[in-house]
Order: sequence, then C-alpha cells, then structure tokens
Amino acid sequence: MLLFSIMKGNICPICGSKNIKQWYPANLDPKKLRFTYEFTQETGNTFCVVRCLNCTHVFCSPIPKNIYKNYKDVIDKEYLRHAQSRILSAKAVLRILSKLKSTGRLLDVGCATGDFLIVAKELGYTIEGLELSRWSSEIAKKKGIIVCKKSLKLLAKQFSKKYDVITLWGVIEHLENPKEEMRYLNHLLKPGGLLVLWTGDVDGIISKILGRRWWYWQGQHIQYFTHKSLNCLAKLSGFKHIATKRYIFATTYDQLNNSLKRFWFGKYIMMILKFGFIIKPIWYLSLPGEMLWIARKIRRIN
Repeated sequence: MLLFSIMKGNICPICGSKNIKQWYPANLDPKKLRFTYEFTQETGNTFCVVRCLNCTHVFCSPIPKNIYKNYKDVIDKEYLRHAQSRILSAKAVLRILSKLKSTGRLLDVGCATGDFLIVAKELGYTIEGLELSRWSSEIAKKKGIIVCKKSLKLLAKQFSKKYDVITLWGVIEHLENPKEEMRYLNHLLKPGGLLVLWTGDVDGIISKILGRRWWYWQGQHIQYFTHKSLNCLAKLSGFKHIATKRYIFATTYDQLNNSLKRFWFGKYIMMILKFGFIIKPIWYLSLPGEMLWIARKIRRIN
C-alpha cells in the first residue's frame, strides 16, 4: 500500500543546491503508481519533475515518503517472461566488465530473480544479491544464490570492504536518496573496487527527441541522471569515473512488444518488425543515452 506522507523540500539530492526549476508538472495519480514490468498507457506518468540548474540532475519532488517499501510486496510475473533477454544482455555486459575485473566477489543490488548473477557465476565471479522483493528473492534463492533482503545501510555496517564489484541494473533511478546510498556502496567496496551501473541519460539525444514520451519517464522512477550529474555524484562519493559506454540490450519480439505497449504507435512498429524477428529471433540494440557507467573507488568516505 502506497504511503502518502510527502517529503518536504526542493533540494537537489546530488549536490544539495536549491537552484531548482520545474521541468514537468505532475500527471500521475499516486493510487495508480505501478512497480511492475507490465507497461500501460499510464506507465509514463510521473510525479512533478524538477531540474537542478547547478549539477543538471533531474528528479521528482515532492514524492511519497519511504516509497521503497512498496517493492517488498511486488509480484511481477511479466518480468519472468523476459529472462532470455536479460541473460543474453548480461553476457554482453560481462564481456566488457571482465576486461576490468575478471574475478572476485560481486554484489548485484536489486538482483531481482538473479539472471545476471547466474551468468556472472558461470564466468567465475563469487556472487551475492540484494533484493527487497520477497517474491523475486525467493526465486533467486531457488537458483542457489545468496540473497540479502536488508537495506544497503545495514549491509554496509555488516560487510564493510567486502566486494570487488558492485552492479546496479536499472536501480539507481528508483532510489530516494542516491547520495546516501552511494556512501553505503563505497563502504561495501574494497579499495579500488568497481561500481558498474546502467541508467538513462536524461540529456541524451533520444530523451530530447521523444520528450515526455521517453521510456524512462515512469512513475516508479524518481531520479533522472545526466552524465554530468552522475559524475558529480561519483566525485562526492569517493569514486573516480572510468568510462561510460552504451548498455547492450538483447531483445526478443515479446520483450520489445511489451516495452512499446505504452506508446500508441507501438503496435504499428511491431507489425513492421514482426517478420524481422522471424528471421532473427534475437536483436542486439545499443542505443544512445543508455549509459553503462563504470567507476572505481579511490577513497573511503564517512
């Protein structure tokens, strides 16, 4: 059940600036806020969107308090249908990651049902996951994955300097306080450890072309990063940015069809692409603005 007490203040969660400007007004009915992978015409509705004129970060404000608690009870059967796409994407991403760190202890934050971790294990990493959803974490555990259902804060207190690599796939845009969570990620990583994440660039060319129709505009997304704001967050959190590449999507017909459901023109695009998927069932997409962002821990912060 969604909690409707509202967080106060219009302060940038990255740099702390009060130099804020509204970008989009709220068009979301909080009672219809969804936390699953099933996209509808209402999926793209959001809380009020504002932009920091200092670090360029974009975020929703105000938002419901403790919105993260809603993920604990999420059951997302639509998510299960696209495991093949996630596994193939994981293999493509790990080919990049393994060039920087080919072995070691890896924590996947927001590991869901564990598809990425299974691939990482096959490549020789020692794997663990963190997942709030009881439903998802139980599925991951049945695959033999160690899954923590604690917050990053509690995990950081228990396992400081434990991991060589921490990954977040489509997670950072859901965090209420990314600066605070980055501090916990810093504590969990060993000196020189890698932080690897995937998120969208709100200043990217596709975002600018699509405007309010950009697929990252979703009610459950409350943080929207630019390359500048993400690097700013890294610097403030004891990390050094190493590289930003394009995240690689392995997509099937069903996966792309599900993603395009939110657009009125989606069914027409899928009619055109249908025969292409018959010839080639898996397509690999590397889209501008889909940031595969990599940083290294260079110092511990308090």
